[in-house]
Amino acid sequence: MIEVIHKNWLNLFLAELHETNSIYLISPFVTRNIVDHLLNNGSAHIKLITRFNLNDFRSKVSSLSALKVLVEKGAEIKGIKNLHSKVYLFDSKSAIIGSANFTSGGFFNNYEFGIKTIDNKTIVKTLNYFNSLWSLSQEILTTQKIEEWENEIRKSRTVSKNDELPDYGQTASIQGSVKRKYFIKLFGKTEHRVDLNFTSKNEIERSHCHWALTFSGKKGRPRKYSDGDVVYMARMLHGTDYAIFGKAIALRHIDKRDVASESDIEEIDWKEDWPIYIRVQNPEFVDSSMRNCPKMSELINTLQYDSFDKTQRKYLNGDEDINVWASLRQQADVQLSEIAAEWLENKFQEARAKFGAISQTFIDNLYSGSPTLQEILNNE
Repeated sequence: MIEVIHKNWLNLFLAELHETNSIYLISPFVTRNIVDHLLNNGSAHIKLITRFNLNDFRSKVSSLSALKVLVEKGAEIKGIKNLHSKVYLFDSKSAIIGSANFTSGGFFNNYEFGIKTIDNKTIVKTLNYFNSLWSLSQEILTTQKIEEWENEIRKSRTVSKNDELPDYGQTASIQGSVKRKYFIKLFGKTEHRVDLNFTSKNEIERSHCHWALTFSGKKGRPRKYSDGDVVYMARMLHGTDYAIFGKAIALRHIDKRDVASESDIEEIDWKEDWPIYIRVQNPEFVDSSMRNCPKMSELINTLQYDSFDKTQRKYLNGDEDINVWASLRQQADVQLSEIAAEWLENKFQEARAKFGAISQTFIDNLYSGSPTLQEILNNE
């Protein structure tokens, strides 16, 4: 049996917690108010896998005080780098799997989606996944370690140019240890803004962003992208906002390979002025108008300085007078903070679930470069 969850997360969680002896939690972020609900509504033994990235605690997206009270109540806690899973397993009787972190945002404020299952095979596989992460580290979090981290965070705000605090989580070998970066590529010029009725299909047909993102090259080559980085695609709207309609996996720029060919320019004449590529693969698009896509304004209004890597670093270096929107001016792209990437991925997948995804058949019928990426890779 599978039950779909899109609201009332806390009530469902507490109902499953009733008469549970052991609860296994996987959540990148944890906050105190949800932990209090857990501790006030049962006596289950708690095992938690979360992140030990001190930047998360400093920016308050996750809470060290929440972890401390859990440890004081006997919970066992371990940390994994680059954790993204959200799993809540109640003995061997049920599991909740979805997008919601163990935070007030996840359980109350955000649009989240998931399932509850009592299927035995699914529960066994979920517990095996939990145990595979748990076995990566032998170290259980202590109150002494938390207090050391609290002191490290306090000191960090008084040290100049302290860009990033350590991540004390264990590296997971399940999917590798490469740290991805997350970008938003901005589409459109001031004189070419579109309205909310403009569709993702319109933009894909116009820009051919299903296989390459284009740059003028006037500010140099886009060398900040690495293989495997995630890039979201945002279309400039009338006014000041952007609609985020797509995402893909980037390939690093290679000088001779990633420029517009004569055939590309013949097919899309404006590529003569925008001939520099970041090629992409595995594209995903919301099959709707810009009206129904996540908006840049919502991201910035929600996260403020935590929206972008650059503004987050400025704040952590002591600059509290930050104009977040200014980060987008005269820019072809912008790098997201990890927190913003988490927020945006949830919003993007919610939009795809609600309005549908553009089919591979539609994409396959479009021009995809000459030579195509696959032809290039086959010859290298």
